[in-house]
Amino acid sequence: MTQSTPVEDERTAYRVATLPLEYGTTRINQLFTRGYNRYIVDGEEQPEDLLNDLERFGTAAFKEDVRANATEEPFVDEPGTLAVLATLSAICVKAHPKFEHAPPRTVQVLYDIRELYVNNLASLLREFGDGSLQQDIAEVLYAKDPGEDGPHPGRVCTGIKEMPEFGDGLYLEIPMAAASRKCLVHADTETGEAEELLTRVENNCLYVPVGDFDTKYREYARRAFKKLLRVQEENLSEDQLTWLTTNESAITERIDRFIETGHHERIWRDWNPGERTFRVLRDAIRDAPDEVVSLGEFHSAKELFEAVEAYDPEASWKRDVCNRISSPRSLGNLLASQRDHRSLTIREHRNTNHYRIQESSRGVQPLDVEAIEDLFELPCMANMAERLHEKKPVRKDLYNFARMVMWLPQYQDSDLETIVADLKDVFSRWPWYDEQVTDYQIRYEFSNTIGGDTPLPMNCDNDDMQRYCIGQEQCPYSIWGSLPFPDEMYDQLDEDGPTGEEF
Repeated sequence: MTQSTPVEDERTAYRVATLPLEYGTTRINQLFTRGYNRYIVDGEEQPEDLLNDLERFGTAAFKEDVRANATEEPFVDEPGTLAVLATLSAICVKAHPKFEHAPPRTVQVLYDIRELYVNNLASLLREFGDGSLQQDIAEVLYAKDPGEDGPHPGRVCTGIKEMPEFGDGLYLEIPMAAASRKCLVHADTETGEAEELLTRVENNCLYVPVGDFDTKYREYARRAFKKLLRVQEENLSEDQLTWLTTNESAITERIDRFIETGHHERIWRDWNPGERTFRVLRDAIRDAPDEVVSLGEFHSAKELFEAVEAYDPEASWKRDVCNRISSPRSLGNLLASQRDHRSLTIREHRNTNHYRIQESSRGVQPLDVEAIEDLFELPCMANMAERLHEKKPVRKDLYNFARMVMWLPQYQDSDLETIVADLKDVFSRWPWYDEQVTDYQIRYEFSNTIGGDTPLPMNCDNDDMQRYCIGQEQCPYSIWGSLPFPDEMYDQLDEDGPTGEEF
């Protein structure tokens, strides 16, 4: 019996689209084929229709209301088409010259495209069938780990039901024999501590609120989009990629417009390539003899290039910046692309541009941190401290506070007991302080690593920091730019491993 494929079978297409991490390249390419087939009419390819649709999808992703509305009503009505349009839009974004040297995980536009894709997929999933597809997904989300009592021979999820005795809403029914620890769902308190168990038990089954399924599946779909994008990139020939990036214009023009109007927050996520370039240029200038180049003085591109060429930084991310500057012309072009940067002044002198690079400018004013309390010089941290006089910390606040301290130079070689003691001393100023609880919470945060690496502190653009931010245009600091974090943090920032990059 021939196995059905996503090309001709709708249910198989939905299953591959919703669970791509469980399938190989062949099945995913068949899903793409299904999407491309929509643009073949009477045996003739319709490339202009495909181009129009992917531009429509890519530009729609910039709009927050469109992304949000896609959770209620699909923006694209078919899973294969959705996979094609979302991945091709992302490929066009990655090909934009502005992002040529940027790690994809720093490009906000890619996150917007992914969000539209995930929301659209969720609404398609809700509209499809009788819930059997959700059961298939639950098999993946709630299955036992390999070392967790072995696999269950039957279905992990035996139904999605209303359970009036438990309250309103739907529940996933999971037999006790098939249940994993992932089925235990707790309500979160404001402090992040687990409280009420929301999973119910009856008739040898666990009943998991469907809201937990939605949350877990969104996380899965975000990870899965990376695989779809990789397969699509590998599937395109050089000629196809050239045709795509040459003919696409609407997404590129939208990005250009944001750049021209200074809306950098619309295209960058937690990272500013200009700031890092100028940080390296300042270091190279400081490393050069004063009679050659100096900060605050005008110099030709040739003079600045010679300083960069002579500079030999230890950090790999700094070497990467230097290696991208291959000639005085390339440095001049790079500086021209950053002409609006606060640290840079360009003037024409005898038909030649000269460039003045200042010490750290407004927006990235350095902050000396001799003690943890100095972190409260940052307006966002001062606002957080004010809030902590009124309420206990939410989990994200404690998490970020610990992350910042982890990366301060004076604690790089300190033992855990010293760091915990210093943090407890800071926390003791607030009325909710409890030594035992705080000790446990701090140690818990320090035990969390990502692939063995110390987690990075949040930067200014992080959503959780926005609650305390006074506005980046009004603030003389930036977290990653102002605090004296060591080069190792920036090395980790630029790593392209599976835990360091989401795209």
